[in-house]
Amino acid sequence: ASGSLKHRLAMSLFEQALQKDWLTPGGPVIEASSGSTAVSEAWLARRLGLEFIAVVPRGTAFYKQQAIRGEGGRVVEIEDSARLCQHAQALADDSGGHFINQFRHAATAGDWASDTSLPGECLAQIAARDLPELQAVFLGAGTGGSAASFARHLRHKRHLHQGSHLHHGSHRARVIGVDPEHSVYHACWQHHRAHGTRTTRLPAPQASNPIEGIGRPCVLEAFDPAHFDDYRRIADARSQAAALWLAEHAGLEVGPSTGTAFAGLLESLALRRARGESLAGSWLLLACDHAERYATTLGDPAWRAAQQSRLAPQRAWIEAFGD
Repeated sequence: ASGSLKHRLAMSLFEQALQKDWLTPGGPVIEASSGSTAVSEAWLARRLGLEFIAVVPRGTAFYKQQAIRGEGGRVVEIEDSARLCQHAQALADDSGGHFINQFRHAATAGDWASDTSLPGECLAQIAARDLPELQAVFLGAGTGGSAASFARHLRHKRHLHQGSHLHHGSHRARVIGVDPEHSVYHACWQHHRAHGTRTTRLPAPQASNPIEGIGRPCVLEAFDPAHFDDYRRIADARSQAAALWLAEHAGLEVGPSTGTAFAGLLESLALRRARGESLAGSWLLLACDHAERYATTLGDPAWRAAQQSRLAPQRAWIEAFGD
């Protein structure tokens, strides 16, 4: 395996492209990505004998780029992350290839209803371990595809539950989004909540996003704010501190996007506790990025020392949560 957790999405996207006859014989497959999806797609393209090109934002983690190249893919870095899709489409037009476009198709390519889908397997594991009923799943959106899968699957289970007393819990589970500081998704969700419409007319963030894999400087096609019951904006330092805390105390070697989800979980539980609400139940987050891909940041003692003034207060907040 490639080491990426995006194999389901990659296989669904390639299957869709094959079924619709979108792939050009002899032409490359091109993707716009911040890294993880492209690793899985390069892995799959290599086994299908297809050339693969990943268009990534400049500054994407070196080890992600190395993983793509290790699977035979080519990496093209561009400065403007808001124009990833336009650049990938231009490459496809110039080369006679196909832009597979996870940002457009991630929400529709997968089999969200199946018990073998990602949400189906998560619910099956909760049931098999006889854990309490699922209360919420915390997801950072890149394309928005995982959120779409969970929202549709949970809605489907909710419908089944109405006609059966035998169905396991989770019918009330919520999908809660978590967003980095420099992303427009939280603002898009707020607009939808206030006005009931999905807007793409949002000001671009004033700085680049250091939390790879989630958050975007513009609203992408597959992102639907209606799939989220709530949305939280998480401070980048808190996301990074949370990832480091998980490695040290839970044995989970994860990257900052998983830290963002964990921080969102803690913030939500803290809010419930302040309101006197129960914390009972199961709370789900996905560990989607391995720490080894961030060896030059989270994994670098010199980087951590330089960031100490930012990370220490957030670390203290996390550790105080259990007091």
